[in-house]
Amino acid sequence: MSFSEFWIKLCRPEDAPRLAPLIQALAREEGVEPAEVDEIENIVSALLQSGASDFLLATADDEPIGCMQIAYRLSTWEATPYAYIEDFYLAPIARRRGVGTKLLDYALQRAEGQNASHIALDVRNANTAAQRLYTRFGFSNSESSLWKRPLPLGESYCDTTTTLAAIDERRGGASAGESA
Repeated sequence: MSFSEFWIKLCRPEDAPRLAPLIQALAREEGVEPAEVDEIENIVSALLQSGASDFLLATADDEPIGCMQIAYRLSTWEATPYAYIEDFYLAPIARRRGVGTKLLDYALQRAEGQNASHIALDVRNANTAAQRLYTRFGFSNSESSLWKRPLPLGESYCDTTTTLAAIDERRGGASAGESA
């Protein structure tokens, strides 16, 4: 696929099926076996419905070529909200074409509009292209490292049904995924 124009949009829950394959591709590129596409769709949809995260989708000729999650968190240290970039992925065809720059610019503006005090992310040491992009946007290395341990005994499961029920209860109506 070759493209001369691309578009970036702020996603809604119904965009989850377009985001999930990109997130799967990111996991595989990072050397992780991803969840099934329908499981990823459920998580993305739940995050979008809850307002806990925004997702951005880049498309060219109506084909998904990139994505990014902007997760919103609360800092106990600073007693302020902040944003965290996750799931930032560009299909190989979209790299070095300005798509990542536009996604990151949009994310910074969106986080500021959500009253985030700052925006953070993690990046692998070997990903020098991403580090160059982040440096151009004023990010600096915090010199901390991300550590991880699977729980329990390497198994994990996220039940989005419970999450969606809690969201539905807070909103006082039917969930978007339920039929009347």
